[in-house]
Amino acid sequence: MKFLLPVFAFIYITASAQTTKPDLPIDESTKLITYTKVIDVKGASKDSLYNKALKWCNEFYKNPVDVIREKEMEAGKILCKARYKVMNPPDKNGLSTEGGVVEYTLILQFREGRYKYVMTEFNWKQTSYYPIERWLDFNSASYKTEFSVYLNQVSDKSKEILSALENNMFSKGVVKKDDW
Repeated sequence: MKFLLPVFAFIYITASAQTTKPDLPIDESTKLITYTKVIDVKGASKDSLYNKALKWCNEFYKNPVDVIREKEMEAGKILCKARYKVMNPPDKNGLSTEGGVVEYTLILQFREGRYKYVMTEFNWKQTSYYPIERWLDFNSASYKTEFSVYLNQVSDKSKEILSALENNMFSKGVVKKDDW
């Protein structure tokens, strides 16, 4: 009986992981996971918002030349295609291994006094295009319990990236006094 208790606990935890869906924003028209928001920045010009966001992209991403695919100051748009790793759940020894790479598109648009971001087109880097929305199909024959772990990581990482962007866009910067 002592042996069966851990087995039942494992089955319960596995079953729970399969049915727990992370809270991800799904666009109704595209059916893609999409984070989007319009943010007012009173008194900020379109160009100053663009420049601040471009500076953030160059500092935030390790390889901004690869990430920034389009930058159009006149149109008020920056298009980024970036990626990050997701990790498998820890094994019985607590070791997490790499689960793969998730790619995404981040579109930044600017107007006088406001900017908009759209983070979407998440995909799992595979031989062919693999949208991560497939991970949401908990009834699929190809579903793996790791997928819900990956989805939670996508949610956390997306919120972290967008929070860093928003904090940057509202920061005033450091003003140095001229000691001449």
